[in-house]
Amino acid sequence: MWTARVASEPYLWPYDGNLRPDNTALLVIDMQVDFCGKGGYVDLMGYDLSLTQAPIEPIRRALAACREYGYLVIHTREGHRADLSDLPANKEWRSKQIGAGIGQPGPAGRVLVRGEAGWGLIPELAPLPGEPVIDKPGKGSFYATDLDLLLRRGGVRNLVLCGITTDVCVHTTMRDANDRGYECLLLSDATGATDPKNHAAALEMVKKQGGVFGAVADVAAFVSAVTPPVRKMLAAEADASAADGAVANGHANGNGAAPEEVASAEPAVAVLPDAVPYPYSFPVGRSALVMIDFQRDFMEAGGFGASLGNDVERLRACLPGAAALLASCRAAGMHVVHTLEAHKPDLTDLHPAKFTRGNLPAGMRIGDVLSGDMGRILIRNEPGNGIVPEVAPAEGELLLFKPGKGAFYATNLEEWLRARGVTHLLFAGVTTEVCVQTSMREANDRGFDSLLVTDATESYFPQFKAAAVEMITAQGGIVGWTSTSSQVAAALSACEKV
Repeated sequence: MWTARVASEPYLWPYDGNLRPDNTALLVIDMQVDFCGKGGYVDLMGYDLSLTQAPIEPIRRALAACREYGYLVIHTREGHRADLSDLPANKEWRSKQIGAGIGQPGPAGRVLVRGEAGWGLIPELAPLPGEPVIDKPGKGSFYATDLDLLLRRGGVRNLVLCGITTDVCVHTTMRDANDRGYECLLLSDATGATDPKNHAAALEMVKKQGGVFGAVADVAAFVSAVTPPVRKMLAAEADASAADGAVANGHANGNGAAPEEVASAEPAVAVLPDAVPYPYSFPVGRSALVMIDFQRDFMEAGGFGASLGNDVERLRACLPGAAALLASCRAAGMHVVHTLEAHKPDLTDLHPAKFTRGNLPAGMRIGDVLSGDMGRILIRNEPGNGIVPEVAPAEGELLLFKPGKGAFYATNLEEWLRARGVTHLLFAGVTTEVCVQTSMREANDRGFDSLLVTDATESYFPQFKAAAVEMITAQGGIVGWTSTSSQVAAALSACEKV
């Protein structure tokens, strides 16, 4: 096996040195006129185009190396059908609030509509014949596309990401890829954002907790790493035929739930006038509270989080707000979901990339016995995998095991919500920038109107919570809204009195 590694942070990438043209792809995300060209979507919103144009030259260098040495290159474009039938109503509404309505006429044609001039990829980074282009309706490149199928059929397990914007489409795609088991590298100078602070925060989020989503490097480091081993490989292949890439296993989601009949009556609507970035309304009977990963492994002394050197008291600070929020939503009769990041006892749902992430010693890896009180780390039904008593599930509330950071990946959550007619989601949980934000981004791409309750969520790193909240509400609420547990309680109480 060829062993090549990129000089990246927080570990040398990929984790096992298995970096080859037949198992690695470069994903160039949304380098479109609408995002980095004059008269496009980002320009109409009033942002500085130089920030989204900055990655162009570094991406060119990465493309040149990958094309020369036979790496798969895939491009993505965010856009919608001409009749907007794949445009969620909330996404359309948000875009209008910021003065750049999707589907509306602009200098580069109809904004973010397939086939229009603004939707096209910029000529400097135009795809070569044979390079796949993924058309996506959401921020993530996996949702409602065949990207996962193309990668797995091609034997790809390493994914190198670049493009725009770092904190939105690139980060959502990296999170989705991480949950699917891909070993991810983000090229820091080949990405950009409309806000430099969000760009910097997004890079830092990737590197925390031993590389929770993968690793970060610049283009020079990536090109330096791939060039020598590729040349050796090409020389070797002149003497012998290389084996085809192995087909990776697909994912099956077999934990179905019996659907309930959707109520036909129009539900009462609660209104949060002080939500950020603007008022948020939610139909109580069609809304659900999603409580993310309030588990002992993360929140108690002696748990997995504490064993990594994290201060669990930072997370516990959100428990009063979370408990109050839970009580308010229960009293209003809302649906309630509790998630647990957890794996099967035989670890068949644990990707190798996740298992080796962080280079942890034996005894501190997923599946190891942490202590007699906590049991095996992040394993279903072990003591440490239980939810803390302050927000324990009640009878009838959904308890959902998830093997990834996002609550939608490899679970039946979307089906369960759709069967009950749910359209709006309120989020609480830990940690804000990892599992909570990943789940909220997944929900956003699936068309759910989502709100983060800020005093019911926490992070081990206060600066990351602040950055995550800002990312969620940026650009007119590109991912969703934020509010507090007291504001939610007041809105639900007022709703009852109507």
